[in-house]
Amino acid sequence: MKDIPTSPRIKEIRHKRRVRRIRRCVFFFVLFIGIVIGLSYLSGERHTTIDKIVVTGTHIIYQDDIEKEARIHISGKYLHLFHKNNSFIYPENKIYKNLISKFPRIEKLSITRDGQKTLHIDIVERTGKYLYCGASLPLEKEQVGENCYFVNNDGLIFDKAPYFSGNIYFKYYMALDSNITDPLAKQMLQIDDFHKLARFIDGVTYLLFKPIYIVLAPDGTYTLYLDHEVSATTPTIIFKKSDDLEVLLDNLTLAMQKKEFADEINSKYNTLLYIDLKFKNKVLYKFQ
Repeated sequence: MKDIPTSPRIKEIRHKRRVRRIRRCVFFFVLFIGIVIGLSYLSGERHTTIDKIVVTGTHIIYQDDIEKEARIHISGKYLHLFHKNNSFIYPENKIYKNLISKFPRIEKLSITRDGQKTLHIDIVERTGKYLYCGASLPLEKEQVGENCYFVNNDGLIFDKAPYFSGNIYFKYYMALDSNITDPLAKQMLQIDDFHKLARFIDGVTYLLFKPIYIVLAPDGTYTLYLDHEVSATTPTIIFKKSDDLEVLLDNLTLAMQKKEFADEINSKYNTLLYIDLKFKNKVLYKFQ
């Protein structure tokens, strides 16, 4: 096989093309670096950087804690080049996820810009209508209401509660999953089950009883404790977790609509021990 001679003219053309390609690559590389440096500089321009954070909607959560967490995520730079506090590229999604994770009391959260220099964080806090107070009812009455957590309308345990004496909040006592050591941000019951139980308790209240706390025993028996005088008995309503709570409430409602039953319960309430709904279509009760 013979080598085909290349003319000096062809060699010169090839050389020039190679030089042009190299120059073009160098040009675009320098241009890219220049653009990056320019954008890096512009990302820190004071007219487009966030220097103020406004927090609204908080009642129990401290506004300073929210602002502090947000500032952590807008400090520093992306890739050591672009300022994170730039109003066009600030990490909104990361701030959102961090706040939702760190503050379980937050139910709704919105993050918006107010102009180019202000970040507006609006929060809706969960409202504590119930308390979760542990796996079992304390033996000492003075301890009822200690070590409790707020529970929202869906049965979510979302924040540590201060000690409440008396019956300001309705209290739940039940064991959670055995693997759970910290109840915070955990679901006390499945949402649908919690709603059914809450509706049952509301129905009992509508019948002029005054539920104050409920205990779920390991065998699946609920004991609903009713308000009472100090010197009186401790009346309860007993039923099974597996029962249809709508049927149980209907049975109790029908019983209370009978004048003889209602009069006896009301007149002897201070000596009432329990109302038992565990037996199908029956309402059993006992006085002291």
